[in-house]
Amino acid sequence: MPGLSDLHDQLLTDGNITDAEVAIIRTAVERDGELDLEDVKFLIQLLTEANEVCPAFDEFFFATLKEVFLAGGKIGQDEQYFLLKMLYADGVLRENERAFLEQLRRDVAQVSPEFEAMCETAALSPSVDWSLGGK
Repeated sequence: MPGLSDLHDQLLTDGNITDAEVAIIRTAVERDGELDLEDVKFLIQLLTEANEVCPAFDEFFFATLKEVFLAGGKIGQDEQYFLLKMLYADGVLRENERAFLEQLRRDVAQVSPEFEAMCETAALSPSVDWSLGGK
């Protein structure tokens, strides 16, 4: 089976993640038997670069992120970086991303002030046409 970067290129040839491709993604991500931030990075890269993802991808995506992010009992800076990328890198803040963030906020054992602020900002941000500041 190809490495994650090769798989990334193959999956995004048409710009979409389909139901059939989710099984391939799942096999690649779970191959080493351990979910980690590298798997999260790969999945977020797929999400932010795809034109469209199927519901099965979202289901696997959010379950994987939740498992990895909750493993340590808190959302650290690395996890926050990937969450920010998930939320804003593709230019659209999807409702299921907001819902996931709120669920994560409820489920995490320790909530930092930075994570709390990120959740509040995302909750108040419009779905599109938001600004990260600057010019």
